[in-house]
Amino acid sequence: MLKSLKKLMQYLVDRLAPPRTNFAIVQKLDEKTINSLPKGPSVDGCDWIFPLFHYKDSRVRAIIWELKYRENTLPLEYIGRMIFDEIVAVTSDVVLFNNDAQFLLIPIPITEERRSERGYNQSELLAKAVLENDIQHSLLYAPQWFSKIKETERQSHSQSRAERMQNLIGCFSADPRVSGKYIILIDDVVTTGSTLSEARKTLLETGARDVFAFTIAH
Repeated sequence: MLKSLKKLMQYLVDRLAPPRTNFAIVQKLDEKTINSLPKGPSVDGCDWIFPLFHYKDSRVRAIIWELKYRENTLPLEYIGRMIFDEIVAVTSDVVLFNNDAQFLLIPIPITEERRSERGYNQSELLAKAVLENDIQHSLLYAPQWFSKIKETERQSHSQSRAERMQNLIGCFSADPRVSGKYIILIDDVVTTGSTLSEARKTLLETGARDVFAFTIAH
């Protein structure tokens, strides 16, 4: 009830007050424009991470900001489809060599403290948008099999990758049922790859066959 009221109030503010800059940008995005956004660069040393777009583009930053801090899912219909197509390309290659491959779709989790503070996990919103395109049910949505058990310092641009990795050690926990599965991680944005790398490390140590990650931006 409280969450619904909060969303209603935010909707009224967005409609009655002068529009936020990022909201105004996102509101104008259509499928053609989103498809033409600059492609994301590769992540150094992480060829298993697949970002869609380049974070330097102001429209991409607006999408991330609105999703992360305003729960604005307007562009996810198109972005979810684009990420799903990327996932299909990767998983198809895996199936060529392993017909019995099983794929889990897992959003990068947040702690209960952070969820209580924000009210939602933007990576879950993105993962659900991806899942809506999985008509063949080739992905098992399993957010309950991966959790964040330790709050970490907010990542800052002043930190090196080594410092970020140190902050993240031991912050995730994986269910033993991930053993033998191929994991598809979903996150909104990748900066250095530290969070996704720690997540991948935890999943592999718990027995996952392999881990791939897909994000909106880098």
